[in-house]
Amino acid sequence: MDSPKAKGFTLIEVVVVIGVMAIISSLMLANFPRFSKQVSVEREASKLALSLRKAQSYALAVREFNLAFNDDPFCENPPVKFPGYGLFFKISDPAQYFIYGDANCSKYYENTLLEEAVEIINIEGSIKIFSIKGYDAAVCSGGCDLSELSILYVRPGPTILISGSGADYNFVEIYLRSSDGAVSKKVVARSTGQVSIEQ
Repeated sequence: MDSPKAKGFTLIEVVVVIGVMAIISSLMLANFPRFSKQVSVEREASKLALSLRKAQSYALAVREFNLAFNDDPFCENPPVKFPGYGLFFKISDPAQYFIYGDANCSKYYENTLLEEAVEIINIEGSIKIFSIKGYDAAVCSGGCDLSELSILYVRPGPTILISGSGADYNFVEIYLRSSDGAVSKKVVARSTGQVSIEQ
């Protein structure tokens, strides 16, 4: 009587499977640094888009800046208690940006007479803001490089004011990039309220 044949893997099958796993693992490890940078840049771009929405919601919700300031909805007697809110960027400080309340009613971030910063947002890892471009048909349709940028939401609309380096713009592109320049993303903010993340 024949004994039943033992079932299992042959030595060749085991060697082939181990070889395939080794090749896949080496490919994944070779691409891991780029993948990691890509995830970091995408996360910071999403955080920036979320910060724009946060400033917009502060303006729409009539968030109180300082209880001691004037309750003046028309900005005739600043500093005001319920200002517009926005984001402020400086290309010379590429690792952070501010959410600020426009308590002085200047339509721009100021920290001389009164500190207007509500929240400082740090960009994590080796990701930096490396370029800001403003677009306007009358001023620079091809895009102007900006050293500073303010995106301000003024209630009740909210009206969206995009300004920087002494001019106003219809939309801006904020470029985020990894330290080696291998991975980048841009966040586009428009005066119509649209915010998008693009390659």
